[in-house]
Amino acid sequence: MTQKSSGKKKVDYKEIFDAFPESIIILDNDFSVLDMNDNAETTFRISRKKTQGKSSRKFMPLELEELAKRALLEERTIFGDEINPTLRGGDKISVQAIASPLFSDKGNINGVIMQIKDIAAAKFLSRKSIQEISTSRFETLMLGLAHELKNPLSGIRGAAQLLADENENKETIKCAEIIIKEADRLKSLLDSLKQLEPFAKEVMEPVDIHDILMEIVYLEALSDKHENIRYKQNYDITLPPLQCDRNSIKQVFLNLIKNASQATQGEGQIEVSTRWITEHKLKDQKAISVDIKDNGDGIPADSLEKIFSPFYTTRKEGSGLGLFLAYQIIAKHGGAILVESELGKGTVFQVYLPVTTK
Repeated sequence: MTQKSSGKKKVDYKEIFDAFPESIIILDNDFSVLDMNDNAETTFRISRKKTQGKSSRKFMPLELEELAKRALLEERTIFGDEINPTLRGGDKISVQAIASPLFSDKGNINGVIMQIKDIAAAKFLSRKSIQEISTSRFETLMLGLAHELKNPLSGIRGAAQLLADENENKETIKCAEIIIKEADRLKSLLDSLKQLEPFAKEVMEPVDIHDILMEIVYLEALSDKHENIRYKQNYDITLPPLQCDRNSIKQVFLNLIKNASQATQGEGQIEVSTRWITEHKLKDQKAISVDIKDNGDGIPADSLEKIFSPFYTTRKEGSGLGLFLAYQIIAKHGGAILVESELGKGTVFQVYLPVTTK
């Protein structure tokens, strides 16, 4: 009698292993890699073929290694709430990790299994949501102020000009000239705020972000003030054109690269790079990142929280609108700007932009 097949598919445990949303790494007692899943390859930027049988120390940050050591020494599961280690290649990650000892049937410990959850995407989306809310709030406020101030400012300047033209008293003329100068400065600030106006559909066009970046770097490198700055460019040539307002996007990166040049005080290194973002999407669209990194003095923690606020500046000649406007422009393109800085080591601005597919 022929036995009928049950029709049930045999379980492929490797498929289940690779389907886990977390990164899984299995180590022996000497911290050699026994196996890792697909997500672990993405998290640690390394192929599993290159790691099997090799020491995890070649790619695993010390913070995660210490977690594994504790699991072996204490013979229990160890939880790591939030760890922000730096990978061997220099990239920073944000993860939650669990290390559990692997017991044999006889109760011996044969190794440790690491379960690592990438929380960078959740943190990013939370920060992006905050940016979108604050963008709407600031935009309404700033545009309202700009429209309200424009007419009285013109009246003040006109009255001061009339006073200077029809008066022979040197002190009065000097005061009138100061009023005119300050009125012109305020008008320039109000003109800058026009960038907050909604983009017209016709100004949105496919833009090669690398053309813009290379042009800005080229012009900045020609400046006498920045002749001792080394510019390093590292671009992913697979990135497609972005649908955006060319002039506004160019202004954003011009501002960020100029800020980096000033942060190095005319001597240092600035690295401009582009890459695909694989860990999350922007409004269900693929995304890219433009990173601008300098090795300047860095930004103090108390200033870091304020740098995107309007009129906040640490420079005498600064208006405090450059980063604020950059923040608004990128948000209106559906992206976000994040910044990380360490005193004495430098700053990196990360600009995320969606790749619009038609």
